Amino acid sequence: MNELQECHRLVWAFRKEIEPYWATPDPLNSLRYAFCECAEAMDAWLRAERPSDSRNNERENNVLDELADCAIMLLTAMGQDLLPNREFDDWSNHTLELLALRISKLMIEWPDISTTRYITSLSIIAFYPGMELKQRIEGRLRRIAKKNLSDYKQEERIERIFNLL
Repeated sequence: MNELQECHRLVWAFRKEIEPYWATPDPLNSLRYAFCECAEAMDAWLRAERPSDSRNNERENNVLDELADCAIMLLTAMGQDLLPNREFDDWSNHTLELLALRISKLMIEWPDISTTRYITSLSIIAFYPGMELKQRIEGRLRRIAKKNLSDYKQEERIERIFNLL
């Protein structure tokens, strides 16, 4: 199983386990959320690259975390069907602007989107400098679990979820 398939399996196994506590949006709304996460990644990038700009509010977002959230939503939009045995494409020299454009096109073309179109957007994320996508996705899913599982055996349940994955 390659990294793309592992990320997809991880997201969908997590969604099945935590569905009663954290609802899974439909594919089109998942794409919309992916676009929002991409915008949050751009916001985090701007804050890091242009710290002297005046901003309306203070945030401590991390570009890689926001891109992982974007990937989670793209993998959700793809649905649960097993992905083909295909690696990420090398999109190492592309930008957040291109990612925003690609996700916009996915929303416009929905529901007639080939798996390849999703993989292109995911590849831009996977090749972003410093990204370790599978590990970052797992970290973000653990954060979601901690936030949404509030009972006294929270840590135990979270570990059980990730041991199943």
